[in-house]
Amino acid sequence: MDGKHNVYFPALTGIRFFAIMHIFLYHLWVLYDMTPPEPFTNLLADVALLPDLAERFISHGWLSTSFFFLLSGFILAVLYMRPSGEIAGGNRSFWIKRFSRIYPIHLIIGVITILLIGGMQESYLKAIPAFVATLALVQSWFPPWVPAVSWPTWTLSALVFLYFITPWLMRVIAKLTARQALLALIAMPLVSIIPTAVMTLIVEDPSQFTQNESIFVGSFPPFWVAHFAAGILLAKVSGISRFSEQSVKPKRLIALGDIALIAVIALALVPGLDEPLKYFLRHGLVMPLYMVIIVDLARHQGLAARLFSLPGTQTLGDASFSLFVWQNFVMIWLWGSLQFNQNAGDYHLQVAVPAIIILSLASTRFIEKPIARKLRRKWLEGKPAE
Repeated sequence: MDGKHNVYFPALTGIRFFAIMHIFLYHLWVLYDMTPPEPFTNLLADVALLPDLAERFISHGWLSTSFFFLLSGFILAVLYMRPSGEIAGGNRSFWIKRFSRIYPIHLIIGVITILLIGGMQESYLKAIPAFVATLALVQSWFPPWVPAVSWPTWTLSALVFLYFITPWLMRVIAKLTARQALLALIAMPLVSIIPTAVMTLIVEDPSQFTQNESIFVGSFPPFWVAHFAAGILLAKVSGISRFSEQSVKPKRLIALGDIALIAVIALALVPGLDEPLKYFLRHGLVMPLYMVIIVDLARHQGLAARLFSLPGTQTLGDASFSLFVWQNFVMIWLWGSLQFNQNAGDYHLQVAVPAIIILSLASTRFIEKPIARKLRRKWLEGKPAE
C-alpha cells in the first residue's frame, strides 16, 4: 500500500453483500411475478409462502442498486484518490486491478451461460452481437442486449465504464474547494434524476415503460455517473481517506446512519412504489439516506456498523462480485429444474439463496482471487496488491 495509512471498512464490506443479496432476491421476485409459459408456471412458487412484508421488501430490491454504485465510488476514492486527484499507483495499475477482479470470473460463467442458453436462441447469428457484448461487459449500452444473455450483469457493465472514467472524475473533484465539493454533493441527487425526469416527459405512458425504455433509463452507464461521482465527493467532503490522518471519535451506540438505514428499510416496505415513482427513488431521491449510512459505517459509528462487522460478514462481502455473476446461472437452473420436476418450484427460493451463497464463496476463493493474483503478478511485475 503506498498511502500513509492502512484503512479497513469491515461494515461497508459486510453491508455490500446484503445489498447485492437484496438485488438478487428482487430478481427472483421478478421471475415469480411474471406470467411464465407452460411448463414453467410453478416457477418460484414458494415465494407466495412469504409473509406480505417480506415479499414486499424483496420486491423493492431495486432500491439497493443505487447504494451499490454510490458505495463503489466512495470506496475507490478512499483507497485510491490522492489529495492531488491522481490515482495511487497510476491509472494502469488501477485498471488492471479492476479488470483482474471482474473479467475472469465473468468470462468463465458467461461462456457457461451462453452454452446453456444457446439452444434457446432462434438464430445464433443474430445472437452473436449480444453474446460478444455481454462477455465484453458493454451490453448495457444497447438495451436489447441486456436481457439476451445475463441480465443481472448489466451492473458490472456499467461499473466497467465508471472504472474507465474514474481517473478523470477524481482529478476534477480533487480540484474543487471544500465549499464547491459540498455544493456538488448536495446537487448529485437532483442531477441523478434528470434522465428519469426527461424519460417520464417524453414517453407515452410514464406509468408503464416498455422493456427497452425501462432498461435504458435503468442501465445506461452514463446515467450512473452521478451516483458514482457522489461517492467520490462524499469521501472528499467527509475527509475519509487513507492519505490523511483520521481523527478517532468515540463510538456511538446509535448513529444517524442507523436511523437512515431504518428509513430505507421502512421505505422498502411501503406498498405502491410503482412506475415512475420507483425510478425517481432508485435514481436519486434515496441517495441522501445512503450517504449518511455510508459515512457512519465507514467511521464504525452506530449499531449497524457493529452488525455488519460481525464474524463472517467480511467473507460474504468479499464474494460480492461473484454473487453478481452467478445470479443468471442460478436463475437458468431454476427454469431448467421445472422441465424435470414440476414440483421443484415449491422449493426454488429455499434452494436458490444458499446455492448462490455457496457458489459465490467457492468461486471467490478458488477462481476469482487466485486468477486475480496471478494476473496482477504478471502485469504489475510483482507489485503488492493494494
